[in-house]
Amino acid sequence: MTAAVASPAAPTFGSTDAKAIVALRAFLESVGFSEEAVSRRTGVRSIYDFTSIREGRPSSESHDALDVLIRLFLDGEMLDREVVRRCVPADAIHALEVLGLLGGPADASKQFGTVLLYPTQGLWLISDLPGSAAGSPKPLPADAVYPAITENTHDFITSLPRTRCERFLEMCGGTGIAALLAARNCGHAWTADVTERATRFARFNAKLNGLANVTAVQGDMYEAVRGLTFDRIAGHPPYIASPEQTMIYRDGGPDGEQFTRALLAGLPGFLEPGGRYYMTCVATDRTNAPLENRVREMLGPSHDEFDVVVAVRVAREPSDYFNAVARAGGSTAADAESKIAAYKAIGTEKLVYASMVLERHASTRPPFTVRRSMGTTRLGDALDWELDWRRLRESKGFAERLLESRVWCRNGARIRSDQQLVDGDWRVERIELQAEAPFRTSVECSPETGAILARCTKPVRVRDLAHALVADALVGPDGAFEAMVSLVSFFVNAGCLETDLLPSPEGVA
Repeated sequence: MTAAVASPAAPTFGSTDAKAIVALRAFLESVGFSEEAVSRRTGVRSIYDFTSIREGRPSSESHDALDVLIRLFLDGEMLDREVVRRCVPADAIHALEVLGLLGGPADASKQFGTVLLYPTQGLWLISDLPGSAAGSPKPLPADAVYPAITENTHDFITSLPRTRCERFLEMCGGTGIAALLAARNCGHAWTADVTERATRFARFNAKLNGLANVTAVQGDMYEAVRGLTFDRIAGHPPYIASPEQTMIYRDGGPDGEQFTRALLAGLPGFLEPGGRYYMTCVATDRTNAPLENRVREMLGPSHDEFDVVVAVRVAREPSDYFNAVARAGGSTAADAESKIAAYKAIGTEKLVYASMVLERHASTRPPFTVRRSMGTTRLGDALDWELDWRRLRESKGFAERLLESRVWCRNGARIRSDQQLVDGDWRVERIELQAEAPFRTSVECSPETGAILARCTKPVRVRDLAHALVADALVGPDGAFEAMVSLVSFFVNAGCLETDLLPSPEGVA
């Protein structure tokens, strides 16, 4: 495991002066320092697409408080002190200085931000500046706090549910964004990180957003919460393969799975029965061992107490991935060859970027393991739906309930048919169902599929559907209801049918 590291070049930030935080919050509100305002001012679709002036964004013609905040705390620019004072009220400048967020050279002619400060997901967060920023320590410390406005952080938080829980734990917390978002709809949220620096940043973020039901704790893996249990746990561990941990937020051991394994192995001691665990990471498919099966193995002796659903975002062969990185200038050809050889030596077939959910059983029942492909539905909603649907199918009386339920075709589902001309007649050779929600699905079906689904363009009771298909000789009379339950379950799972027993989520990813 990793020992906590204190940076010798930490910025002066650290004060949690209550009066200054209230003043800063009021200033940010008055300026309208929101994700929408920053995106509009900088000409990007969302904060996740932000490009700094240093990276080529044209400088704004506006010279107001919003422009100053963007240039100081997102661009990382050094500004003339007079410009700052002309645009920002004195009480706000005082608050920023008291909180250690605003610094400057010894001659006090200019000022710069000591951290990134940005709006996202309805929150204001701080994290460490990039190494190129004026106020950044150089080099960046090993315990630098990773920003929450990156694409992979967005992937992580959208893989989390929005439903209520009582006790939420975020592991490898960094800024604490997952706990801060959960705090809006849970009894209490904890965010845990191995570094003192991340813990300090997360505590500040909780105070800045006025969230009293968030606790930031420091410790190696689960040590900081030993003795506690949670009904929801989320983790976004370091997962870049590296033999040495030079950046704590990034480096995940020789195969990138060191912390993924540790988080999963610790679940039986901290996740309550009926609780769910969510994680986004890069891990591997290996020879005769796909990732979903390896996740189950990582749980250890209690693995049969858990259901596992893995949703694949991207899966690539190591040679394809590392050679592409080298071609883009992210590494040397020699480094790419070294990594490819290392992954080949452990039997890696694919590098898999995935989000997953695991549920600990509240009662004794057989576990299931599922692999899906990410679709267009918001992934946190899709993952929960998959667990709920699988559990519903295994519940007592499911067949009778499904027969009495109503089903209808899901918008966007496709039927593709391959036909061949034989002796003057077109014969169906292959039928394929395709759907993009709640997961991306492509499955081969029988030629009767189109005729069956054609009867479901409007809601229809499953029992009535069975009678109609028997009358048309599309389903045999013997065992018609059992066959109908099996068919409808298959179509719902494929994303082609909806059922009012458990409507599938509609949220866009």
